[in-house]
Amino acid sequence: MRRWLERAPWPPGRLAPLATLIALVGLVELTRTGLYTVYLPRSLGPVLGLGVVGLAASLQYLADTLGRSAGGHLGERRGLRRVLPAAAALSAVSALGVLYAPGVGWLLAASLANGLVIAPLWPAMMTYSSRAARDGEDGRAVGFTQSLVAPFIGLGVLLTGFLFDHDPRLAAAALAAVQLLVFLLAAAILFRFRSTAPQPRPTSPFPWRKLASLAPGALSQLLAFGLLAPVFFPFIDRLGLGTRELVLALALGGGLEYLLLSPLGRLADRLGPARTLVPALLLAALALIAFSEVRGLGGLIAAALAAGLAQALLIPSWGGLVSRTLPDEHKARAWGALMSLEGLGFALGPVVGGFAWELWGPRAPFWIGAAAYLGVALFYAARLRRPAGA
Repeated sequence: MRRWLERAPWPPGRLAPLATLIALVGLVELTRTGLYTVYLPRSLGPVLGLGVVGLAASLQYLADTLGRSAGGHLGERRGLRRVLPAAAALSAVSALGVLYAPGVGWLLAASLANGLVIAPLWPAMMTYSSRAARDGEDGRAVGFTQSLVAPFIGLGVLLTGFLFDHDPRLAAAALAAVQLLVFLLAAAILFRFRSTAPQPRPTSPFPWRKLASLAPGALSQLLAFGLLAPVFFPFIDRLGLGTRELVLALALGGGLEYLLLSPLGRLADRLGPARTLVPALLLAALALIAFSEVRGLGGLIAAALAAGLAQALLIPSWGGLVSRTLPDEHKARAWGALMSLEGLGFALGPVVGGFAWELWGPRAPFWIGAAAYLGVALFYAARLRRPAGA
């Protein structure tokens, strides 16, 4: 443990507050996936209809996504110690409102409120992670932070689904208990972030041009995942493979990503994003092309491993570019704006992927995603070679 702490991208004194913040965001994501992916479709879907449940999920997601820039700005101006406990407490209250909604109106209103109040959390976590990092390790810090939250997303689906199969009331009780943990973490932030004060008003204007230069990368971050969301399982079915084979491939690819995230993150920080981002984007494009050519389990595993390698380099490279491009006084608001763009890319992806499958066949969504990564790679290959200030 001591050796890991010494090699972590953050100094030991910053780990406790950051761990509290990561746990808070993780539990909020666990609640979101547990509610909208498993509990509500299975409990309220037969009663209110899946259309109503889908509308509630869309309202929650859009409110969170579109509110992140304002949420990041609020956290930066008012201070994390003031904003985050309030956001966490309101998140728990609104999640309970969704869980025990007595009717359609209440469900939709509580979902919208939940999305709005959690909007400051992700920008605050990413900003604190990059600011707390050791010198020159901001990219690896951001990558680690994202990877530590990711398991909570899957856990929300697995845990809620497992409990719901035994007794729906048990699943509801577990989700309610998670909100108690959120309340406790909100209280902990009051003590963990003692020294965090509101930031002074910026002395420079908001860096719109720098933010615009990051927009293509932000849109592409989740576009591929969105493209494949409606077509990946039909694609696996066409190959004659089942869930077991898919889980094996994804576990191997995800395992490789976690294994390589630290060394490749260190490489990205040492060489700089100007040298590692473009190769990472090209690797991501090649991984999608590899998926399009899969004919069996061996090819699926190889493509998943390629995707894991690409993500292990792309996450810290992108995080490092964002952290080094944006001025510190505007970082939280800008992180929020970029996350809103990432969310829009994910929201557009399923529409494009679904129609591409129908119009041009099963390989089309993969090739469109690869073309998007290639286009973004060419953009940054040209831009990052410009002299500073050009």
